[in-house]
Amino acid sequence: MQVKAGGAGAEQVRRAQITEAAIEVIADLGFAGASFAKIVERAGLSSTRMISYHFADKSDLVMAVLTTAIAAADEALDARVAGVSDRVGLLRAHIEARVEFLRTHPRHLRAIVEVGTGSREPLHAAVLADFRVGRLRRQLIQGQREGAFAQFDPDLVAEVVASALDGLARGGDDLADSSALADFLIRAIRA
Repeated sequence: MQVKAGGAGAEQVRRAQITEAAIEVIADLGFAGASFAKIVERAGLSSTRMISYHFADKSDLVMAVLTTAIAAADEALDARVAGVSDRVGLLRAHIEARVEFLRTHPRHLRAIVEVGTGSREPLHAAVLADFRVGRLRRQLIQGQREGAFAQFDPDLVAEVVASALDGLARGGDDLADSSALADFLIRAIRA
């Protein structure tokens, strides 16, 4: 597809370019180290005004980082759960997809974790909470309703799993076996 200079398509391409550069900078330098100057340098742009033109402020850019990275993680999860209908299988797929996503998109997941530890924006926190524990918590509750899982505090278990996954994201290339993590959790919560 050819995009005319100055058209809406060109603006979307530039926004995506800036967002991807921001993901890389946040993943590599941390949230606090992600200045507009570093993002401009990584994106190969001429001025920080390019960012200001495409994003209202830093919060808007960070939200683009989150939605882009989370959308990529959701694609990986959706591919993993295709055809899986039982709660235990869905839980296993969730854990394995997240670990696989870390292997295939390490900067995306590191950027998510960095935003989670560095941003103080309430909207960012809400998006991150749903990504970290929201879907997992809903799966656990539904599994309890269906009798697939024992009775336990789904908030606590979702947080424990999310923390284990966060630890993998911070740990770099030393990734645990996702099947072992899934097996451990399933043994602990199965009815």
